[in-house]
Formats: sequence, structure tokens, C-alpha cells
Amino acid sequence: MPALYYRLLVIFAASISLLLGACAASRTTQSDASVAELPQPAQQEASARPDGEMDTETTIWNLIGIAKKEQRPLGQATGPGVSPVLWQAALDTLSFADMDSLDPAAGLAVSKWYSPKGKPDQRLRITVFVKARALRSDSIVVTVERQTRAANGWQDAPVAANVADNLENDILERARQIHIARIRDQQ
Repeated sequence: MPALYYRLLVIFAASISLLLGACAASRTTQSDASVAELPQPAQQEASARPDGEMDTETTIWNLIGIAKKEQRPLGQATGPGVSPVLWQAALDTLSFADMDSLDPAAGLAVSKWYSPKGKPDQRLRITVFVKARALRSDSIVVTVERQTRAANGWQDAPVAANVADNLENDILERARQIHIARIRDQQ
């Protein structure tokens, strides 16, 4: 007989014994019994997902091992040529600036004009393009535009060569951290 039948027999026997035990149990009360303390939300964390959302999709069949639970997608839905890990890393890295345009399907994120602290006469706009699913340095392109305030308005100004490279490296480092955390969560 296949192992599935043995599992069903064990489950059936356990169910019958629990049912008979519940029917045979007598109810006792204590005269000095106080109202039971209800569990506080902090005590109920074992039944909640890490992000605080209650797991309502688990069934008895999942717990027993007969049925498998669908895996939730890890991260935001991105296009077929966009790495969700790199996309999340780009958003995390650029969290200091407000975003003007986000397109996860194309892998394009454009920030609003951002003025660094202590430098109100200059502003930056950062564009990130995730162009592959691989976690490699050629899978992401970062461009930085810089403008300075002049008498007649904002004028384009040169950007140091290493600014975009440093942002790419920061995004790749954050992507590595996310990737490692996801591997640890799956184990």
C-alpha cells in the first residue's frame, strides 16, 4: 500500500481518539477560579506571518502534509526581464529621495529632484534601470543628473564620475543582502 493510505489511517485513528477523549472528559469547575487572561497580541506572534499578516491560507491538509501550500511571491511583481531583488534593492537604496516614476514591469525608477542637505543651490535626479534578472553589475544602470541654481534658473552641471558607480555598488550590495536573507528564510 502507498504511504498515503498509512497516513490516512493514522489521521483517522488520531481523530477518533481525540473525539472519544473529548466526549469522555468531564467538566470541572473551581470555586475560586478567576477569569482566564486572554493572550495579548505579542503572545500570538507564532500564528502570524513575519510581516504581521495573519496566515489564513493554511488548512489541516497542509499541516498534516497531504497537501502543499502555495508559495507566496517574494517581493513586488516585476516584468520578465527585471530582477525583483534588484528592483527592491534599488527602491531601498533610493529611499532618501521621493520617487517621481516607478515602472516595475520595465524596471525603471526615476526620482524627483532632490537637494542634498546643506546644498540648497544644487539638486539631483537619479534614474535607475534594471535590465536583467541576474544579480550582476551589468544588470543595472544608474544615471545621475545635477543642476545648480543660477541667476536665470536651474542650469545643468557636471556630475562626478564615481557618483553613479557608487550608487550602483550600493544597490548591488543591498541586493546581495536581500538575496541572502531570502535564502535564509527558505531554509
